[in-house]
This record gives sequence, C-alpha cells and structure tokens, in this order.
Amino acid sequence: STAADVEGSKGNYTVCDSDVCKERAMLINASLDRCVNPCDDFYSYACGGWIKKHEIPPSKSSIGNFRLLRDELQKTLRSILENMTLVYECQNITDKAAVAYNACMAVETLEDRPDVMKEILNASGLANWPITTNDTGEVFQNCTEVLKMIGFFPVLAVNVGRDLKKLNSNIIEIDQIGFKPVGRNQLIHPENERNKKIIVAYKELIKKALSFMRPNISEEKLKRLSDDLVLFEGQLANLTAPPEERRDVLQIYSRTTIGELQTNFTNVPLFDLLMKEFSKANITLSDNETVEVYARKYYEQLDFFLLCADPITLYNYAGFKVMLRTAAHLSKEFRNASFELTKATSGVVADQPRWEKCVSIVNQVMPEIVGLLYVERKFSQAAKKEVEDMATRLMGVFNETLQSIDWMDNKTRAAAEEKLIKMGRKIAYPHWLFNTTYLEHLYKYVPELCRNCSFAQMLHWIAENHGVREMLKLRQPYNRDAEWLVGAAVVNAFYNPTSNEMVYPSGILQGVFYRHGLPRSLNYGAIGMVVGHEMTHGFDDMGSQFDADGALKQWWTQETRSHFEEKARCFEYQYGNITDKVANMSLNGKNTVGENIADNGGLRMAFGAYERLLKEGCENDTRLAGLEDLSGTQLFFIGNAMVWCSNSRPEYLKQQIQYDPHSPAKYRINMPMGNMESFASTFGCPANSTMNPDEDKRCTLW
Repeated sequence: STAADVEGSKGNYTVCDSDVCKERAMLINASLDRCVNPCDDFYSYACGGWIKKHEIPPSKSSIGNFRLLRDELQKTLRSILENMTLVYECQNITDKAAVAYNACMAVETLEDRPDVMKEILNASGLANWPITTNDTGEVFQNCTEVLKMIGFFPVLAVNVGRDLKKLNSNIIEIDQIGFKPVGRNQLIHPENERNKKIIVAYKELIKKALSFMRPNISEEKLKRLSDDLVLFEGQLANLTAPPEERRDVLQIYSRTTIGELQTNFTNVPLFDLLMKEFSKANITLSDNETVEVYARKYYEQLDFFLLCADPITLYNYAGFKVMLRTAAHLSKEFRNASFELTKATSGVVADQPRWEKCVSIVNQVMPEIVGLLYVERKFSQAAKKEVEDMATRLMGVFNETLQSIDWMDNKTRAAAEEKLIKMGRKIAYPHWLFNTTYLEHLYKYVPELCRNCSFAQMLHWIAENHGVREMLKLRQPYNRDAEWLVGAAVVNAFYNPTSNEMVYPSGILQGVFYRHGLPRSLNYGAIGMVVGHEMTHGFDDMGSQFDADGALKQWWTQETRSHFEEKARCFEYQYGNITDKVANMSLNGKNTVGENIADNGGLRMAFGAYERLLKEGCENDTRLAGLEDLSGTQLFFIGNAMVWCSNSRPEYLKQQIQYDPHSPAKYRINMPMGNMESFASTFGCPANSTMNPDEDKRCTLW
C-alpha cells in the first residue's frame, strides 16, 4: 500500500510510503539541520544539512536547488543536441539548432578569426575600428555624425512592444541602456575598493579587443584607449537612473513623437537612427510616429552629453560593444580575458565547460526550437494539469483576501477583482510549439548554416532575424497568444504586467518544485508558492500600475493607494534594515520591494489554498514514511524553504545585492515566514522568537 492511516498523537494522519515519498523523505532528511531551532532561523534549519553537503563547484558562483535543476535541464539539452544528425542541405529549423550547437562546440579547437570579426564590424558601420590616432582619415565633426553611421545601439535601447495606451497595437519603445558585464555602480565608482579588481579586469578585456583587431598597437596606446572607454562608459552610466528610481512606471513613462524628440534634442539624430534600423524590415516611419519613452531624463542628458563628448571615443565604444557580443567566439585571448572578468565579478575559480556555454547560448537565441526539442522528449501532462488546478485554487484564495482586506475601498476592490479574473496563465509551453510551419516562419531570415560557417557569423544572422521579426510587429496588431516571454526549456516563472498574465514554462514544473505523487503540502509549498508569487506580482508596487487589460493607468482611488504605499514601505524598511554578514552589505529595500511583496503574498496564498484543501477534506495530514514527526503543515514550509537552499560566493552575493530585484535566498525564506502568524503556530514558536516577532514588527500587504 502507498498510504496507511495511523492514529497519531495529534489525531489521524496518513503516512505515504511510496517510492516517490521515500525518495523525498531522504532528500528532506539530508537537507534539515536538526541542531538548529526552526524558530530562530528557519532557513538554516531547513537548509543547513543541504549547505554542508553542497560545496560550490569551481566554475559556479553559487549552488542551490534552483541552480541544480537548471544544471539537470542543461544536461538534458546537451544530450538532445549532441545526438542529433547534422544536416547541411535543405535544413529544417531543428537542424539549424543542431548545427549551431556543433559550431559553438568547435570554437575552442579553431584558429582565431579576425577576418570574421572585421566583417561583423563592417556590417555595423565600424569598418575602421578601432581608431587609434587622429590622423586615420576618419574625421568626425561630432557625435551626431558617428551615430548616423553606426546606429543607436551604443546609447539607446529601442524595442517594439505592446502600446500601453492603445492596447491592440504595438509601438516603438525607447529606453536607457544597461551596463553588462560590469555593472552601473562599478562604472560610476571605479575607485571604490570593492570595484577596483573588476575595473582592472574590464580594462584588460578592452585591451584584448583592441589588439585583436590592431595587433601592432603599443602598450601605452592600449592603456590610454582602455582608460578613455571606461571613463566614457562611466559618464554614460551616470546619466542613467538607478533601478530603484525606475519602479514607478507611471512616473517615468512618457508618450511623444519622433518629430518632437528630434526638434528638442538635435544631437540625437533619432529619425535617421530609427529609419536606418526599420528600413531593414521595409518599414517607413514619419515624424509623427508615436513612441513611448521610459527614460526622458536620460534622453535629455544624453543629448547634452553628445554635444561635448569625443566622437572618436563614442566610435570606439560602439565597436567594443560589438566585440563584447561576438569576440569570445573568434579570439582565444578575448575568451581568456572574458573569463578573468567573470572571476572578478562572480568569484568563480574555473571556467564553465564549453558544452554548458553552448547549450545556454543556443537556448537563449533559439528558445522556441530548443523548447520544442525539450518538450518532445521530457514533459508530463499531469504536471500541466495539476498546476492549472493549483492556479485556480490560489485565485480563489486571492479573491477571498481581496474581499476581506479593510484598507481597500469598494471601487478599487472591484477593479482588482476584474484584474484577478482576467489574469492569463501560460503553463508549460505555447500551443503553437508543434506547428513547424509557424516555427520556420519565425526563423525565415536565417540562411542555411553551412559546414564551414563560423559560430559568430551564425549568431549574427540569428540576431538580424530576430531584429527584423521584432520590427515587423510594429505594423501588426498586438498578439498576446504569440508572445511568450521565454522558451519552454527554462527553470523560472514570470508575470508580465503589460499583458496581465503569468508564465510557467515546462522547465520549472519538476524537481523540488513539483513531483506527481507527493503529498500536496510539498507541491503547494514549492510550485504553489511560485504560482502565488507570480499572481501577487500583478498587485505589487509595479504590477499594480497596470489594469486588468494591461493598460498603464492609475485604477486605485487616492486613499486606497496611500494605504497600499504605506504597507509597501513597511517591507522597504523591514528588508532594508538587514545587513548580510557574508557580503557585508545592507540589502536594498527599495529595489527588492516588488519581489518581497510577491514572496510574502505568494506564500500566504499557497498556504491558504493548502489549508482550504484540508478543510474541504480533499487532502488530509499526510506524512512521509521515516519522517512521521513532521506534519503536513510543517512539510508545506519545509517544501517551500528547500526550493531556496543555496550557497553563494561573497562576490556573487555582492553583485546580487546591488542588481538583483530578488532578496538573497535566506531572506526569501525567513522574512515571509516571520511575517506569517500561521508559520509560528505550525512550529510552536514562542512569542518574540526571531521567527515570531511582535505583531507591530510584521509586514503584510496581501
């Protein structure tokens, strides 16, 4: 029998002794550290054993159950891609993925290819890169002239996305740029002790890029050029807003025309830049084309900056950005310097094996195709169905919460209910995934990938294809059905505020998150919390600025909104007052507030749904054979914590605290549980213990 009813000291419970349950009991037993009191530090109680047994591999910046699941997925994809027959004539779309993977794997065995790099630079209007002296025949009057030649990419981010006011259309979106692989803070404060070694490694990488294209350049000139570029990028970074200032979308959003921007900011030749790009998709633009701007202040400051900046430095910076995308596949020295930079930013001591890089890149650039290959071989329909059911149950709990909260007036409540009811869910994979005609169409601008084509060239073609595909959307109606944020072979989940929908790809519906045949407590604590987390994102500080249909607007009454903001501030202070001992840094309460609201709300919703199952008699207190001392409710919280068990290098933690909108793992467990009275009663935590603080020290929103 798989389950036996036992008379327990606290009434009846069922014991599950199936293979699935026995296996999970062993996993939990190995993960717990029973020497830790769960009321002092639940994360260390639930994960202490796991942490002792899992050293960080030399090529990883952190290790955790989440990461291990990603590693498993990578191995699955590797075996799929490595075992495909290579086809070079009449390729179909999956053939292209196999050939690309194979070309990527060959990179390290091949000679350097500056000739291919030159072709790619030429195609980007950078034929003379790098310019090392002022007498090369390339004389630019100003930065405007340089941009006309190369395009907007070094200074502006341009996308096509759903129009937030005219919901059936797509629109051009203009935004500030990002600063990978080094980071905004590092560029703005290069002299800061914490950033020095990162900046040194970055300058070395720049030198390797320069000397790859100009081998006879002098050391002294390399130093000057790399100093110039880092200084220039630091000045650009200084014009951008930090992430915590970008959470109020209503405030940063503006709507205007190309003509208006062109007239007011003459140093950014916007019309020419957009025409240069969109003509690739045969799209004509006019002055009165509407655009959405998410960084008006940056745009204004950029215009002024370009007036005084050195045009040759801008040109050289643009070339380096192209090198960053491509050179690692063409130059051994650049690859090595790139790894040295990764060492400095994340603390790894060994490079990733080549196959891991190749699987990641191919999955990144061909997500639909790799998703198809994955789902065909490895996906259970049972998982899809159970998560559907879970989402429905959690929505019911969220709706009850909406009815019961006293700080929300009826007008806002009705709008919130509508938003919840209309929230879409995309689970596992898109229905069009098996439609090969449709997939071929998505890659129709990618030519045959030949036997001797370099991988860098293939990536260039695929990027061009995606660019054209993106631009073509501008003249097509918005299609919610076609837009999946990611491929199916991804261990993650998402909420998209502009379409009011949640996405749970196949990759996350397994492992510690979900296992068919386990007591529901464990599945609800893990994948159930993820479902609740994404749902709550619709009502966090950012998501709540979009209505039921995904329009950006204030649908809250002023009074209810101020109650909401007061409650959100509680989380800001609560998390912002934490100092992480390993990183020796305070958490950024502002930047993480949305994820913290979602972590807290998600856990409550999942627990509410599990409690409801117990009340309705759909589930009873089911325990695992060999772990009978842990009740179903306790397993719920343990199942939740185990998702986040992890071990990180200090360098990685520092970067995470600076840039990741999620809090580090330990606080994703301890804070939401400490904010929940039900947690304290489940583990019998005494009043004022760390995990059962005074009511006035708790934060709740949903």
